[in-house]
Parts: sequence; C-alpha cells; structure tokens
Amino acid sequence: MQDAKLDMSQALSIAREIESALHDAAADRRVDVLRRVTDLFITDAEKFSADQTALFDGVLSQLVNHIEKRAAVELSRRLAPVANAPGQTVRHLAGHDDIGVSGPILEKSERLSDDDLVAIAKTKSQAHLAKIANRARLNESVTDVLVDHGDAEVANTLATNTGARFSNIGMAKLVMRADGDDQLTESIGRRADVPPHVYRQLLTQATEAVRSKLLAAAPPENRDTIKSLMAELTAQVAPKASAAHHYAAAHRAMQPFAQDTELTKRKILEFANLKRVPEVAVGLATLSGVPVEQIDALLSTANGFGLIVLCKSLALDWQDAYVVLNTGRAASQAMQLREQYAALTVPSAQRVLRFWQGRQKVAKAIFQTSPT
Repeated sequence: MQDAKLDMSQALSIAREIESALHDAAADRRVDVLRRVTDLFITDAEKFSADQTALFDGVLSQLVNHIEKRAAVELSRRLAPVANAPGQTVRHLAGHDDIGVSGPILEKSERLSDDDLVAIAKTKSQAHLAKIANRARLNESVTDVLVDHGDAEVANTLATNTGARFSNIGMAKLVMRADGDDQLTESIGRRADVPPHVYRQLLTQATEAVRSKLLAAAPPENRDTIKSLMAELTAQVAPKASAAHHYAAAHRAMQPFAQDTELTKRKILEFANLKRVPEVAVGLATLSGVPVEQIDALLSTANGFGLIVLCKSLALDWQDAYVVLNTGRAASQAMQLREQYAALTVPSAQRVLRFWQGRQKVAKAIFQTSPT
C-alpha cells in the first residue's frame, strides 16, 4: 500500500494554523485546530509512513500542551485504538494525572512499550495501575510491577486478565497476597497458568468455601487431583497450643538479644540449626515487627515462599535464608526457592509482606467480630 501524501501546501497550511491557534487566546480555536489535525491523521493513519506520523506527532504534541481537559480526553479516546498513533503525543497523554485523559491510552494503546507502562505503574495512582492491569496483553515485566505496587482491585483485575503473563516470582507474590482474600484466591484459582506447587499453596491458604468453588469450576480431568490434594491438606491440619503458651520460653530465650540486630540474626541461625522453631519465630518477629503468630503461620506451611519474602525483607543473604527455610516444614523446598530468592528485591519483599500483614489483620478482625 502506498503512503498517503501530504503536499507542501497542506503542511504549510497546518503549520500556519497551529502557530495562529497557539497565539490565539480563544480555547475553542485551539480545540478546533486539534480536532481537524486529528481527523486528518485518523482518516488515513494506516497509510502514513513513520516520517509522516512523526510530522503529526510534532503538531499534536504542541497543541496538547495548550488545550483544556475536555479536549485532551477526546484526543486520548480517539488515538487509543490507533496502532500507529503518534508516540510522543500518546506518551504525554498516558502520563497525565487525570485518569479521564490517561485511561483510554493506558488501557488500549499499542504504542506504549513495556518500559513506558512500568514507569507509569511505579509513579502514578492506583486508577492508572487498574487501567494498565486491564490491557488485552501484559508481559511479565509489567505484571511484576503491578503485583508489587497495585492495591487489591489491581491485583484482582490482573488475576482475572487471561492476557496477563506472570513470572514465577510474580505469580508466587500474587498468591501470597491472596492469603485472607477470598476474591483474589478464587480469581487466581481459575487461571490455567498457575504452576502446580503454587496452586498447592493457594489451596493450602484458601477457605473451605473457596476450595469448593474451585473444585466445582475445575475441568473434569483435574477434579480428582484437586480432591486428593484437599484431602491431604485436611489431614495435615492439627490443633496447636496457644501462641502465648507455646512461645513463652522462646521469648525469654531471645529477650537478652532484642536490642542488637546482628546478634539477634546470629542467634536465629543458631536456633535454626538446632531446629528450635519457637526461638526462630520469636527472633524473626523481633527483627521484622511481624506478629509471632503470623511468623508461625509462615513456618508451618510446606510452601516456603512466605518465608523467603520475610527473609529477603530483612536483607538476609541466601545462605542464611536457606538455614531458616530448613527450620520449618518448607525444608524440602529450600533449594528450589533459590532462583526466586535471587530474583526478589528487598523493597519488593517488604511491599509484599506489608500486603500480607494487612490481609492477615483484616481476616483476624473479621473472625473476632463474627457471631458464634
């Protein structure tokens, strides 16, 4: 297909109109010029060469800085579905603080690169992240950032988006965030790309009601496997002594070191090598500020991802984290988690841990206020 032609007289006419509009105090005049330039581009957009598109980009990027919100919203909606929309103009609109302007571009424009999306996800509002999470296709580098920075709505939108792809670490973090969140747990459980060991963790932390829903929604060929796993998980549940009684001696043993972070770390490793779980739990709680009951939950599960998040949040190196992992029920998984530990950053681990703590507090409050 031949390129559409913009002759010199058209180009000069556009340039004169833009210069006049930018110096004209009347907003309506600027909007009228913007609309006509946009019409001219969209009519033959698929025929324009890269150089011709760049010409429109220069024109529109000048105008977009001098128009009111209403016109910017209209421009964003019109350019969002255009495959070769002017790149500079699109990026300007995508970064707009007003979601009415940025939303259509963030949700639909193919002109935004993964780097563009990551930069916006790290700096803009949850409304911006929610629009990105709803895109038809999302690569791992983008979903990693959305899992780290998004709120519950963003996380659930991601989980229900079949076009979103997740890295191993991204999916594991999403599952940890789902602990105590039935909606997110169910959304993840309905995906077809959850690795078996991560799906096991999801079922481990799911409520009976959610497990039943996932079983009912599973393909017939998978139901026997899920039933078997659910039976295994039920058999593993055993009543525990109260945390206060269980950890009283451990608190006394760790108290002399509580004010010395490095000494506390060394004592944690000493007790971990001796398989002294209560002292390890109390020590980790002392360093992290996470209640010992929640540390106990992480040590008690066979999936070690929660523990590596905790250890990474404390900036422990892999050798020390490995010793901690071998203390609890996740020992058999320890070496398998090394790659994920290396991929996890300290800030990311700290964010995931905060999300998880928040969900645990909500779940505890609901349980305590529920009628008996």
